[in-house]
Amino acid sequence: MSDDVDDVGGSGFSLEDLSAYLDRGRTPRIPAIERNAECQALLASMERMGHLSREIIDEQAAEPLAESWYDEIMREVMREFRAGRDIPLARTADGTQLVVTEGALYELIRTVGDDVPGVLVGRVRIDQPEPTGPLDVRVTVSVLFGYPMQGTVELMRDGIRAAIERHGELRVGRVDVTVGDVHVDVEDE
Repeated sequence: MSDDVDDVGGSGFSLEDLSAYLDRGRTPRIPAIERNAECQALLASMERMGHLSREIIDEQAAEPLAESWYDEIMREVMREFRAGRDIPLARTADGTQLVVTEGALYELIRTVGDDVPGVLVGRVRIDQPEPTGPLDVRVTVSVLFGYPMQGTVELMRDGIRAAIERHGELRVGRVDVTVGDVHVDVEDE
């Protein structure tokens, strides 16, 4: 999918970016999202879906689930869908393949961003051109106004590489960090 297709209402943010923003409680406030009518409509829809999903989960939690083969398969498919594809880590002596999900690596990268002052992580992409080759990581971030962009990007790049190699025993190729936005602290507006 091209970046133009991912751009919601000309805001420069994708549906994934809006979801991450909503997950953070819409803080710090991003004016480009808050002032965009299409972004606001999508955020309102996501909030309604979240409330509805929680209600359904609460209702179903009181009822025992049928343990049919179909239910079991569908639960596994949904788990894998949310987690993303499996990325091979290693093969043990007995032939067992160890993997890490793409979703786990996305969360690891977002955690790195949480530790870098002034950074909000937006879009995260992981590519592995060859099955046993190194991972290429692309991250778009927003930097708090007044923070040095070059130093912040270097902290993110080094942090991502170290975290993936330390936690996943994976080889990392390129780590591209793009500053896609500058945000201001809510109290500064």
